Amino acid sequence: MESNVPSFAVAYVRNGSVQWTRVYGDQAEGVPATTQTLYNIASLAKPISAEVILRLASAGHLSLDEPLSDHWIDSDIESDPRHKELTLRLALSHQTGFKNWRYQSEGILRFDTDPGTQFGYSGEGYEYALRFTERKLESSWASLAREYLFAPTGMANTAWTEQTWFADRMAIPYASKEGYLEPSIQKTPSAADDVYTTIGDYAAFLVSVMNREGLSAEIAEQRESMHVANPGTTVDCDAQRVTYCPERAGMGLGWEVLEFSDEKVLLHTGGDAGEQTMAFYFAARRHGAVMFTNGNNGFQVMIPAIALLFEGTDLADFAMSKR
Repeated sequence: MESNVPSFAVAYVRNGSVQWTRVYGDQAEGVPATTQTLYNIASLAKPISAEVILRLASAGHLSLDEPLSDHWIDSDIESDPRHKELTLRLALSHQTGFKNWRYQSEGILRFDTDPGTQFGYSGEGYEYALRFTERKLESSWASLAREYLFAPTGMANTAWTEQTWFADRMAIPYASKEGYLEPSIQKTPSAADDVYTTIGDYAAFLVSVMNREGLSAEIAEQRESMHVANPGTTVDCDAQRVTYCPERAGMGLGWEVLEFSDEKVLLHTGGDAGEQTMAFYFAARRHGAVMFTNGNNGFQVMIPAIALLFEGTDLADFAMSKR
């Protein structure tokens, strides 16, 4: 069990198609992981949720810039006029002004900053977008995801809530000190967290994203464009005087955008107790990878894999500098 990580699943994508998948280690004590193992991908749920919304917008069912207050106002902020400024675009690019989760503000949803003024990573923003979408379209989130993303992409092994086919397939989270932990399974879908999926399903999703399937050309371009800068990504690079840092870093719609001197990388990570995950792709070349682990030291395994698979790229050097 290298780095106290029980299992590691990886899919390698080149020229817009999956080249191979590999799974190593155990999904649970004494149970080998396979390509059918279900991983809780934590915040890698956010690109999935963003894609559902972007496909709905491309189909003309939503506008990224319509006021969310037309169909949803959280009671915690109804007396704050800033709720009228919230849009799907701000939610997907982490500019709602909310903290990540409301428990960080005494269990009350409130604005930490004015909407649209700066980057602030927020799961609450994604949850707000989910509630608006369900109410406007009068359909459940799971149904919308199935119709507009899972079915067209062939993601038959992906779900937010427990299914009968979860039995004996879940990668059990592992923490270095505590050992194996109780898996977290949501009773209702979350746009921001806790999706169970296989390495093959998420690789199919990544391919669909990089090939811009299901989106209008305009919205596909907007997804890969930087909507707000995230200076926190490059602070460490400046201190270390690393020359291969991104020239700019920030958020697009559902993905972090890293702009190196000669290439743009779209990336997202996920991390919960005993679980760490990552997916990324080079926008122009349509190369990329998906990596899942069921260990809280997962990045110690994933970063060397990036360096090996994408040797010679700025992303690989940048990743190794963060190790």
